[in-house]
Amino acid sequence: MTQTQRTHAPPLRDIPDTLRGKRINALTLTPPPETLQSMFQFRSWHSDDAPVYKRMLDDPALWQFMPEDYPAPMTLDLAQDLIALSQHATHHKVRAVLWNGQIVGQMRLEWAQGATPPASGEISYWLGRAYWGQGLSTRMVALFAYRCFSNFPALQHLHARIHHENTPSLRIIHKLGFQPTPEPDPHTPDWGQFVLPRGAGPDWAALAGDGA
Repeated sequence: MTQTQRTHAPPLRDIPDTLRGKRINALTLTPPPETLQSMFQFRSWHSDDAPVYKRMLDDPALWQFMPEDYPAPMTLDLAQDLIALSQHATHHKVRAVLWNGQIVGQMRLEWAQGATPPASGEISYWLGRAYWGQGLSTRMVALFAYRCFSNFPALQHLHARIHHENTPSLRIIHKLGFQPTPEPDPHTPDWGQFVLPRGAGPDWAALAGDGA
């Protein structure tokens, strides 16, 4: 092999964090239609979002099926602290969801282990009570799941934990192609475990015209 034929691996610092030590699945993803993608914006929380964040999360009904306890009272200072945590923690990606220019909820992707994106992660969401029943949740979760797979080539599976009595969320993940895992976690018997492989997902055309 001549000098011009010899190839070298790029320095580690030049390899994106999403690729370091990971097996990349080149499976082509089917993108959502543009009309569906344009429905929502996903961005980091800002410190000046704290009043909206506090108002939306200061609602016991919103916490009924969350794995964390309701942090009552939800103060403005606590809202600021939680926003700061979402901005700086490396074990997850947290995004405020905007619809028609208004914050309506949150999407989160948490890495299964460590700070560098591994092969799997857990997806979760909440939607403010004022926006329930308007057909936003399914599309919001579907688009965020697509973004996760699109932005992180090493990501092979998305996982979700849903309480057995949370009928709306169970309906959403089934519609999006999540499948129950064979063995539930014995430490959380009231919560079902579901997985979405890379490349699986919803019928975008049907979802674009769906009201749920």
